[in-house]
Amino acid sequence: MIIIKKFIISDMKRYILILACVVAAAMGIALRAQAPESPIRWRMSVKMTSATEGVVTLKATVAPGWHLYSTTLPSSDGPRPTVITFSHPTSMTFTSPLKASAAVVEKDDPMFGVRLAWWDTDVTFTRQFTTTSADAPGKVDVKVTFMGCNDETCLPPATVELSRTVKPFAK
Repeated sequence: MIIIKKFIISDMKRYILILACVVAAAMGIALRAQAPESPIRWRMSVKMTSATEGVVTLKATVAPGWHLYSTTLPSSDGPRPTVITFSHPTSMTFTSPLKASAAVVEKDDPMFGVRLAWWDTDVTFTRQFTTTSADAPGKVDVKVTFMGCNDETCLPPATVELSRTVKPFAK
């Protein structure tokens, strides 16, 4: 009889443990489903413009009321600037610096007590390149570390990694 009780108690503990794990997993999924979408999102595309030339395009979508800090900040006090790092095959050479589609807004930021620069709207970054391998140019990887704020709060610094295979130029 004692042996049967031990098995029953052991099985009950196992079922309770399994049930607790299932409940915890369900709660995690529910919380993740309710997590708000980031107010700053990134997209990337790569396009060949000729057999040997192309352009990498990054687009930051900035939600209304939010701003994305510039790639250069007038002060080292305060938030971190946006840093965009490219990795590419040796057959590719970038022929232009990173260009932003919009000018930055410069303002005194009362939250940090310094003058800062940011984009408060969507911004597109482009960078042109050439390749010596027109039939299979390779893959471009981009790592973006950024920070954004609104009038009440700031996002902690975040990093997104984007990757695109460069398709040959289509005539």
